[in-house]
Amino acid sequence: MIIVNAEIIMWKFRKSIAVMKYLFFLFLLFATTGCLVGPKYARPDSNAISSYITADSLVKDTTTLIAWTEVYKDPELTKLIRTVLDSNLDLLTSVSRIEEARALYGFAKASLYPNIGYSLAGGVNNLGNNAQLVGVGVDNEFYKGFGTMSWELDLFGKLRHQNRSSWAKFLAEQNNAQAVRVSLIAETATYYFLLLDLDNRLQITNKTVTSRTNSLKLISDRFSKGYVSELDELQAKQQLAQVEALVPNLKRAIIEIENALRLLSGQAPGPISRGYDNYSQELPLEIPEGIPSQLLQRRPDIIAAEQLLIAQTEQIGVATALRFPTLSLTGFLGVASPSLNTILDPASFAAGVGGSLFGPLFEFNKNKRRVDVQRQQAEQFSYQYQKKVLKAFSEVDYTLAAFQTYKVESDARKRELDAALKAFKLTEARYNEGYSNYLELLNQQDNLLSSQINESIVQSQANISVVNLFKALGGGWNAK
Repeated sequence: MIIVNAEIIMWKFRKSIAVMKYLFFLFLLFATTGCLVGPKYARPDSNAISSYITADSLVKDTTTLIAWTEVYKDPELTKLIRTVLDSNLDLLTSVSRIEEARALYGFAKASLYPNIGYSLAGGVNNLGNNAQLVGVGVDNEFYKGFGTMSWELDLFGKLRHQNRSSWAKFLAEQNNAQAVRVSLIAETATYYFLLLDLDNRLQITNKTVTSRTNSLKLISDRFSKGYVSELDELQAKQQLAQVEALVPNLKRAIIEIENALRLLSGQAPGPISRGYDNYSQELPLEIPEGIPSQLLQRRPDIIAAEQLLIAQTEQIGVATALRFPTLSLTGFLGVASPSLNTILDPASFAAGVGGSLFGPLFEFNKNKRRVDVQRQQAEQFSYQYQKKVLKAFSEVDYTLAAFQTYKVESDARKRELDAALKAFKLTEARYNEGYSNYLELLNQQDNLLSSQINESIVQSQANISVVNLFKALGGGWNAK
């Protein structure tokens, strides 16, 4: 008897499942043919942007980019960059945000499908007559088990808009992480070249200290013999003290840059290994001419800004869909009985399906205002996107000019240094022979030190200009 009852129950289950399949196909029909209210995204148009993109000087092929490992050949620098990319806390935070956005997208996507669950319950009530009379309950025993389903039909695209918005935010987080990655590479290289410049300036200063110390000894010896005045000795002491004061200043700056690099790599303060000096860096000499035509599709910060604009545009659709009715289906399938002995009896079978339609009627423009709010927020994202694009073109234009002009300035500084060195040696020889006064020699010493420092700074800035160009172009440029 139990076997027969079970077969009857299974037959009814199969019949109910057939009904559920019918409802599923009904949902698909609604989902694929339902209205999708709200605006369709279109990239903001700007005359300034268009004028850049259609310029004749643009590089047309920007598909193959030089990787950062090809831009920077210094083994210590590449090792440092890899450490930063593996351990930087900001980058790790961005990666975590990607996973958060991925989870939120999965959550939004799941809303397109039915919620299927179960409900199991059982119990015994033992109530006296008086308790039953006052409505506490009835004296009974019950057992029930149901499979449940609820389904919101996406008639007007609310769920689809939300799903698209979540996907756009996920893409934005991916590109934000890539933007952080490019920035970290550039920041690490910038600090590294600054560190090499400080090392070089410290070396120049130490050599100058040694030279001026020897000069002071010579002047003091001449003063003791009456060959020169006390003023020469005092000026020599003053010049030596001035250059000695530069040494601790440079050492502090070196420690500051080293700690900044250690912080970027997620490490405690400590020294940084050096490789080549600034003059031995094998940086690319060939660079693109003009603004790349695919800058909008390359720079991750621009892509992220546009994806956020897309996500907000989809939110307008969500808000618009809230002004229309919502249709939901609910159903249950299972057994219920006052006794375990009859749980498989055909009379214990229970199933049901229903639907509900609800929507706003009079809310005094609240839903309309909700759409207005989302539309204005989308407009704000649009302005920020256009600003990001214009800033990107400005950065590329400037970094291209900086790269070219630093090369010219560096050549001029080298010629200046060469002339200052020759002038110092000549003046020193003339002073030793008595043809020049000590003031002329001091001026040439200052000129030589200033030329050495300026030439070192310009060389580091020339290297950094390559770094800035790498960053402005979104992580490289087209390979030749």
